[in-house]
Amino acid sequence: MLDDYERAALRDIQRRLSDDDPDFARSFGAGAQRLERAATPLLPREAYTIMTVFGAAFAVISLLAGSPFVALLFAGLSGWTWYARSRGAEKGP
Repeated sequence: MLDDYERAALRDIQRRLSDDDPDFARSFGAGAQRLERAATPLLPREAYTIMTVFGAAFAVISLLAGSPFVALLFAGLSGWTWYARSRGAEKGP
């Protein structure tokens, strides 16, 4: 799997080849595959769910312990993991 930098470099090479010699670039058109960013999530949905639940629980515990700033941090973490989980559901399989 190519990282973003390698993918951009490959696209640049492909663009230059098609600009310099269109017939040569066209000869690969039949078997060529377009590189797309994989729409798979980085973690399984269960991992995001577990992080959301534990973050929310720690937020409540921190708030009850009298530490509102830490509770706010855990609540933010829970919100971020919930958002990441929902975005992964839109893109994932």
